[in-house]
Amino acid sequence: MPRPSIASDANERRALLDAVAGLQNYVPEMKQIAARRRLLFSHMSARHQRLAKATGYSRRLQDIDKAVTANGEITARIAKLAERDFNVTRAELLHSRAVRNVRVIELLKHFVRDWSEIGDRERSITFPPILDALQAEFGNDIAEKRVLVPGAGVGRLAYEISQLGCRTEANEYSHLMHLGNIFVLEQSKNSCSVYPYVHNFSHQISGKEQLRPVLFPDVEPENRIRISNSFGDFMRLTGSQHMYDAVATLFFIDTAENMLTYIDTIHQLLPPGGIWVNTGPLKWGSSPRVEFTLEEVLNIIAKMGFKIEKRWSKKAEYTADSEGLWHGFYGIEGWVARKIEDSSV
Repeated sequence: MPRPSIASDANERRALLDAVAGLQNYVPEMKQIAARRRLLFSHMSARHQRLAKATGYSRRLQDIDKAVTANGEITARIAKLAERDFNVTRAELLHSRAVRNVRVIELLKHFVRDWSEIGDRERSITFPPILDALQAEFGNDIAEKRVLVPGAGVGRLAYEISQLGCRTEANEYSHLMHLGNIFVLEQSKNSCSVYPYVHNFSHQISGKEQLRPVLFPDVEPENRIRISNSFGDFMRLTGSQHMYDAVATLFFIDTAENMLTYIDTIHQLLPPGGIWVNTGPLKWGSSPRVEFTLEEVLNIIAKMGFKIEKRWSKKAEYTADSEGLWHGFYGIEGWVARKIEDSSV
């Protein structure tokens, strides 16, 4: 697999260092959270503390401390990968500002979603329409086709597309996710263990469920030569070397500040007749410049040089705890949109 690169731009370098610092800071941050939890517990009456301890609560906290340490072994390995591949030095890290711990926790949850047997519960809903659309479009010629997956996360969709035979580019804007993608493709099947549920004390059925480990990756990554990993804003991809036969987006388009720029970019990256395959919700972020309804999105796509040839609707969770007491589902919409031959937008 070609070695990924991260641009040497000063701002991007700083963001990389912040991501590495966040990975290294995971355990210390979790220890602070645990200390606060114990402090709050100590404010209860002696009687209530005895009652709580009799349930095994204190023992569960100790077990969670051990699980956090085990998670920290994974985050430390990813940090070392970054130091190795991108020549990160201790001196540079002294001036970094660690990304929020919630982002590191999200990375651990995405390993479960993308690369574990448990995660297949979500993947089996969202992946097949995309894979089937690409297979139907390219048929026996699929090995000659190039597919871009922007917002690739830790890379399972891009990997599955490559397994169809396509030359696949997994593009990601988050340093944490990009590093996680590189990391997981270097592992053997079920060689890593993570405790993804210890961060959440709400909606837990039992300590056993909260403390259950998850193995990943659930496959032995193969044919990695067909995958390239690129870091950065996919809207910066320009030139003939960045032309694709298809663009596949999953839980992605609603991350845009301006979704129209996403559509413009996808249009520019495809030749006439190329296809855009999308699946995901419309959960707009904190500062979008425009927030469309589904009806408006479909109308805009048609006005911007695409013809929608197929649509589907599904419901799916996202990085969910299958054994927890709370479940929330996204309504997700999907389509195959073809760049029309005579489009001029």
